[in-house]
Amino acid sequence: YVGGYNALHVFDTFSKRYEVKNYELSKEIVLAWAQKRLNENDTTRSARIMYLQHFAIFLNSQGYSGYIAPPQKYHFSQHTAYVFTKAEIKKLFISLDQMEYTPNSPYRHLSFPLFYRMLYGCGFRISELLNLTVGDVDIERWIIHIHDSKNGNERLVPMAATLAARCRTYTESFHSDHEEDFPFFFKKDGTGYCVSNIERHFREQLWLAGIPYLGKELGPRVHDLRHTFICHRLNQWANLKLTAEAFPDVLEQMDELTGHVFPEVGGVVYEE
Repeated sequence: YVGGYNALHVFDTFSKRYEVKNYELSKEIVLAWAQKRLNENDTTRSARIMYLQHFAIFLNSQGYSGYIAPPQKYHFSQHTAYVFTKAEIKKLFISLDQMEYTPNSPYRHLSFPLFYRMLYGCGFRISELLNLTVGDVDIERWIIHIHDSKNGNERLVPMAATLAARCRTYTESFHSDHEEDFPFFFKKDGTGYCVSNIERHFREQLWLAGIPYLGKELGPRVHDLRHTFICHRLNQWANLKLTAEAFPDVLEQMDELTGHVFPEVGGVVYEE
């Protein structure tokens, strides 16, 4: 019941925003919980609502009042993840670096090249970067603090030296007078970007980079940069080779742990 435990743990924190009396699971809380979250797919949302339905049934059986969320109808996406080639990633970044200043969005030509590099370089979800604040980016230790990720998880994400250097330059240029809770990526009015802003711009950049956009169900989507990060990283790890010369201690320890699985073959060898 790990999924249910995680969902109800997040709900416990969520419910603190409301005044709960006599353990009542009110309609107000349930409908607020059922709202679709930023960048949340239908499967995840359906599971969240289902676990709360079960909890409401349990409360009612114990003599308390529990509002049961109505059945939901969902459209499940048939999208297949698109994995960019390294040549396509290079073309995308070249196109981003050629963005020009516009009065309506005076920071976009500097924010977006970094934004997409962070998506690809660390495998972030879009919502995680859009919710990022100045205090979440530790440019001294090259670490980004994600507070409220999928399923309410929290994690620390390390950056490569080149990406950390870009974050330092960006922070020193635009956030010298901002408080720690100020959006790391922000618009002219000081508010953060929304998903629709990023998705619309991403399709424009695909066209400028010469990468075909095949439609809503085929992509590529912004989230596919996360898939690409994972695939490229796994491929890089697969290309690493452990040799006795380079890692003698690792191989020795592995032999102690697994050497008995395939014992040496003994016996007498006869020549024909």
